[in-house]
Amino acid sequence: MSDTESGAEPPERHQMQSPFTSKENFVPTSTRERIWELEQQYISLLETKVAILELQVSAQSKEEAKTSKSDELTEDKSAKKDEEKPDAEKEGSQEDEPRYKIIISKYDPEQGDFQDIDMTKKEEKKKIGPENKPKQAFTLRKLTMTRVRISARRMTAEELSSEVEIHSIALQQLVGKVTHKYGWNDLVVNCRSPYIPLIHAWEDAFAESLKMVADDSEDDKQARIDLAALLNIISTSSGDLPLDRYFKDRRTFLQEHTITHAALCSLFPPGTMIVAYPFLDQPQMFSVQSSDGFVPEDETFEVICYSLDWNGYEFNRVPYVMKIPYWGPDHRSIVELPFFPIQYYVDANSEVGSEDKSVSKLENILLARGKRFAKICLAEKGKQMFKYKGDALFHSGFSLLRQVDNMDGERSQGNDDNSSTSTRQTDARKDVRSVTKKMIDGTAMIDFASFYEYLSPNTPILGTLPKYEGQLETLSPERRANDTFRQMYKFDWDRHPKDKELTREQYMLCPPRVLGYVLKQKKWAQLLVNKLEEPDEADASTFQDKLQLDDELKELVEKSVKAHEKGKNLTTRGEPMALQDFAPDKGKGLIIMLYGYPGVGKTLTAESVALMAGKPLLSVGVSDVGIEGEKVEANLQKVFDLAGKWEAVLLFDEADVFLEARGEGDNDIKRNAMVSVLLRVLEYYDGILILTTNRMKSFDVAVQSRIHIAIKYEDLSPEQQIAIFRSFLQQLQEKKLVHDYNDLDKWVRDYGRKFQFNGRQIRNVIGTAMGLAMMDEEHPDGKLRRVHLSRVAEQTKTFKLDLKSQEDMFKRATR
Repeated sequence: MSDTESGAEPPERHQMQSPFTSKENFVPTSTRERIWELEQQYISLLETKVAILELQVSAQSKEEAKTSKSDELTEDKSAKKDEEKPDAEKEGSQEDEPRYKIIISKYDPEQGDFQDIDMTKKEEKKKIGPENKPKQAFTLRKLTMTRVRISARRMTAEELSSEVEIHSIALQQLVGKVTHKYGWNDLVVNCRSPYIPLIHAWEDAFAESLKMVADDSEDDKQARIDLAALLNIISTSSGDLPLDRYFKDRRTFLQEHTITHAALCSLFPPGTMIVAYPFLDQPQMFSVQSSDGFVPEDETFEVICYSLDWNGYEFNRVPYVMKIPYWGPDHRSIVELPFFPIQYYVDANSEVGSEDKSVSKLENILLARGKRFAKICLAEKGKQMFKYKGDALFHSGFSLLRQVDNMDGERSQGNDDNSSTSTRQTDARKDVRSVTKKMIDGTAMIDFASFYEYLSPNTPILGTLPKYEGQLETLSPERRANDTFRQMYKFDWDRHPKDKELTREQYMLCPPRVLGYVLKQKKWAQLLVNKLEEPDEADASTFQDKLQLDDELKELVEKSVKAHEKGKNLTTRGEPMALQDFAPDKGKGLIIMLYGYPGVGKTLTAESVALMAGKPLLSVGVSDVGIEGEKVEANLQKVFDLAGKWEAVLLFDEADVFLEARGEGDNDIKRNAMVSVLLRVLEYYDGILILTTNRMKSFDVAVQSRIHIAIKYEDLSPEQQIAIFRSFLQQLQEKKLVHDYNDLDKWVRDYGRKFQFNGRQIRNVIGTAMGLAMMDEEHPDGKLRRVHLSRVAEQTKTFKLDLKSQEDMFKRATR
């Protein structure tokens, strides 16, 4: 009978296993080895007898046919003699009977049933039926079946397993007492190899068998003796080959901290705290939910475990599937596994024998990191911006609104009853392949809720580790109410409110990463907690010193931005200080239009305004929101919602198609819809929006009425060009990458203005010249000189003139 048939409640895919106890309950390796030695001394008294009994099987089978008639006569004679014996002698005969039976049950293909051979007493030939004698504590039945397997050639194989039927109620209770938290019932009547819950409770069970309790009843004392016998038989001759191999190697495992692939299940009982490195080689602690049992050769061993994570609203357990591929029959160090129980953790710089110090050090690191993780997750609105410098995992192909664009198709597929599990698994594999590591240095917005909203449900959220989609535990209401199971499975951790303090253990199970959006790369990403830094304070230096714009316009923009922020404050009467529209919630935003030639400072204006306001700059364009009428409004609304949620300065770059005047023809229907959508969204946006455009052919009047400040950017004056040249050269001078700054400055004053470059062209010229300097064999110091700058400037001027000539020819041809 299986564990499930005995009343156990394992998860759907895995057998239940045992917990990693707290440090005060953890049994050191030396103590476990001593327990093993005591166990060996105890069971050696019974080991020889079991081995001798097993040797009798073949002889007994051969003699069975010859002795059947004589056995019947012997039984009759024995019965008559028994009747003639006095009662006292009969009772003495029963006392001599063993407390257990060992049955060899071999499948007979001719009869289509198992045939039992009792190895406990040669003269006992009856099958063990429901009329078990009360003096027998348990029966161990070893099952053998010969199967024919077809492969390259016909072959046979003998499959071995065993099962135990417990007759003693006291023993049923005692076995249930030590194993119930691992999946078996409080009363264990039947169980089948490989007895996983008992394996994980082995040390507790052995200790229980040695206990001497003063007020124990005779039945309780006998139950402990019977438990010792049961443990002895299972550990020496269980009839299950993988289990027997495990016990043969168990002492080596304990002494050398090694394991075989087949015995991995012994390391991962439910509740075991394990260490893994799923995200950028950072150690992370998980709690085991369940795992495979003894897996056959060439099969992958799987563990279901969980961490504590944030979804944008509350903390929950998040389950994952971890795997260890088959590595062969050899022993492997436990710490070399992809994940392992935390008690085996050893710091790289620790000395031999200092495992406890290593574990304590790791726990302190995880605790501090978990507190930092929780603080970041719980940041209030407007405090989600962080500086970040380090490696991050990007989800290739997922821009800001990718999930919105595909929302209809993905949702319909997810709700389709005919969609298969294999299709969903294929999607998950594609999403795993899309994860790439990149080094970034910039600003990130930490936003778990939006990450989940915009990306595919199959998107990995912890490195490339796959999430487990099944149910975490299948416990009965009675067991869910039990403190033992609550502590082991931690189901009360789910839906943990954000205003409730986390426990030490919960902090340690928090991941080393957060989820967010990297503004410069315009990608959603997984980011390291310990690489996040608080953002800089609001800084107006770029706006004042580097932006080439008329002073009066600078003053207008600066005061308007500051006034907008101040207008959000409340008066003593609790009303906003800003001017209110007649219609509620309308007209609260600040809309700035920047128009003019490319490269004259429009984008820099938006960036410097964000720095001045101490806010993130969220940049989007037509490619982000699309031009399909059905999706534009939803996408635009999402963009404005994100900008409002992050309290960002929203830059809508090159928004020409949204600003042109609406027409009346059929060809204008799509453009008209886009302009109308923008107008509706603008009405209720309460943040700072900067629109840029290079073209002003026809400007929709309705859009014009919603703009607060409009600035036209002319070609740069000679003085502005020189100022931009100097700004970039000073950056290189500070990095000691300029050979003679005064000589370069003289070149800029003498020749810089004649090229009539815009700001972007000046940046490109200096950047390319610096590249030439670094590869200059004549001047191996890699520093920028006049010759490098002059060469690139002349080439850029030639290209610019050629391009203008082509444009003039095209205009004349189209007149």
